[in-house]
Formats: sequence, structure tokens, C-alpha cells
Amino acid sequence: MKKIFISMLMVMPILSHAQNFYYGKPATISGKLIKIKSLHPNQETFGGNQIALALDQQLNVNGEEGLEKTKLIQLADSNMQRYNQYFKKEGKAIDVKCSELFRAETAHHTTKVLCFVDSVKYK
Repeated sequence: MKKIFISMLMVMPILSHAQNFYYGKPATISGKLIKIKSLHPNQETFGGNQIALALDQQLNVNGEEGLEKTKLIQLADSNMQRYNQYFKKEGKAIDVKCSELFRAETAHHTTKVLCFVDSVKYK
């Protein structure tokens, strides 16, 4: 019986479910900073790299527009000094407090879900 219990505990992380969040609500997410190529149709003017978070765990983000499952979230930050630091720290693990999650709305939005950054903590 003890062996069965230990086996079940070892399998539990494999069976873990995605975290559930909602558009327009705060969220705390974790992952590694990565550069992603902009998908903007005018690459000459608005192309280049953007910063995103490769999540440690899949997220389910729900709202009026429907459910989106993702492991990649683009970061939007009004603090340009902090935003520019993300590029220098590519590959670093980070915890991000999002003031809200929102759905891609413009050509500048490369991932389906974005995070408006409130604060960050490097691991």
C-alpha cells in the first residue's frame, strides 16, 4: 500500500491541470523571458523582436470572447526602462504580476494572450 501511495505522489505533477485565469483580471505567471519575432504586416517599420514569457505551465484564459489555452504570453509594459531590461535578461526565469491579461487586438500583438505588467521578480 505504501508503494502505491508513493507511486501516486510521483505521478501527480504529470497530471497537474492548467491554471485558469480571466481576461481583464490580475494574474501572477511564471516562466522564462524569450524574444519573439513580431508578426506585424509592415516588417520594415514595425518588425523586429518583442518580449514574451514562455510559461512554466499552460494557462487557460477565459472571457466573453471564449477560452484560449497558451504557454506563451507577450509582455506589455508602460515602464520602458524595465521593458528594455527584459531583452538583456533573455532566458532568465521570472515571476510576473500582471495587472490584467488581455486578448491580442492589434498587429503589434504577436501572441493570442498578453500581460500588462505590474511588477516582476527575477528568480
